[in-house]
Amino acid sequence: MIGRRAWSIAWARQAEADLEARAVLARGGSPLCEQLHLLQMACEKLCKAFLCSHGSRPEDLQRSHAYVSKTLPVVVRQALFAGPGRRARQHTRFLKHTALLAREIELLAPAVRDGGRRPDNCEYPWADAKGNVISPIDHAFPGLAILRQPLGGRILKILTDIVHRMTGEHGPPTNPGRSGRTQDTK
Repeated sequence: MIGRRAWSIAWARQAEADLEARAVLARGGSPLCEQLHLLQMACEKLCKAFLCSHGSRPEDLQRSHAYVSKTLPVVVRQALFAGPGRRARQHTRFLKHTALLAREIELLAPAVRDGGRRPDNCEYPWADAKGNVISPIDHAFPGLAILRQPLGGRILKILTDIVHRMTGEHGPPTNPGRSGRTQDTK
């Protein structure tokens, strides 16, 4: 049987790779929907890594996309208060924005539709209330505007730091397919 620690590290390494790919796309001016798709997947995997390391069964975590809104604020809160002398009052505003952002990130997954009230997502077209078909490439994602502000940058930095700590002893993600070749497994 494969242990939860191995699963947690694997989830975290993939989250790290998704965050790195998002950063590359952001620097290259790629469409916002593509950047957000990678962010949504990274946050989901980071949350699953955290839950797995805290006792959740890996097979249970593969059944849903709805982990980000509740788990991501906990992960960030624990990272912020990990050092000595950390006070909750110092980070109240930051944690409030993290929770709001986590909910918006979770809603980026097409499977999470908030009871049909939020069909917008970063992956597939949807019909709005007026019957117009909207493609993610044409949507501004106003609920995620914070990502373009300094506070959003700080949240992204903390998420990146968290996955780096979770994967620290295992090194950065490898990408055997980057050059078009497969990795030799002998």
